[in-house]
Amino acid sequence: MDQSLLELMHICPIFSDFNREQLEYLIGCNVMKIAAYKRNDIVFWTNTTPLKLYLLISGGIAMARDTQSGKRSLSKTNNVPGDLIGTVRLFSPSKLLWDYAVALEDSRVIEIDSSLFVQKGIIDMDIQLLLLHNIIGNVVEKIDYLGQKVRILSTASVRKRIAYYLLSIQDEKGHITLSSTREEIADYLDIARPSLSRELGRMQKDGIIRIDGHKVQITDQDAFDTLFD
Repeated sequence: MDQSLLELMHICPIFSDFNREQLEYLIGCNVMKIAAYKRNDIVFWTNTTPLKLYLLISGGIAMARDTQSGKRSLSKTNNVPGDLIGTVRLFSPSKLLWDYAVALEDSRVIEIDSSLFVQKGIIDMDIQLLLLHNIIGNVVEKIDYLGQKVRILSTASVRKRIAYYLLSIQDEKGHITLSSTREEIADYLDIARPSLSRELGRMQKDGIIRIDGHKVQITDQDAFDTLFD
């Protein structure tokens, strides 16, 4: 039994509701392995038959396409342990915008045989269905994330972008906790970090919000609501 693989599978969301027996069963089927890629290694080309899905362990991998002059254009980098890479390539019959996946730094992944997702009888049916269910959930989360980001980026006002972001992370009791860093939030909102900090300060000065560490409280709900008009 590959104990290192077993431990790494626990950090991956698509295995989050698998018990130890199910994880050991998958490892015993020899359908996944740990692989390493050096910086600038090509992980896969999108115009070839997809043989694997990739779960990031460490490092960073992005989809890429080169211009006619050779300049590389990159998608958002997958750099969170457990990120799933290659789902669109595996399930979409359409030609992709990106030509290849590339390691932006030394990276480690779990490579999963794609036959698990497209063929019957490869593994126990219940485990296969659970795995597919979790992958679909992962894809839906990405679609929802992109939908929120499109709505935010369609707004020119920095204050309105911040308001949409705060609304998106507010829980059912009205509590807002900033679990991301200022740099990460600024990147998500496509604004400069100093601009984010300045506008948060202005919103606090205007009495719309109050910031206490990672906690944000809406102190003037009416003023906050007008930002969505």
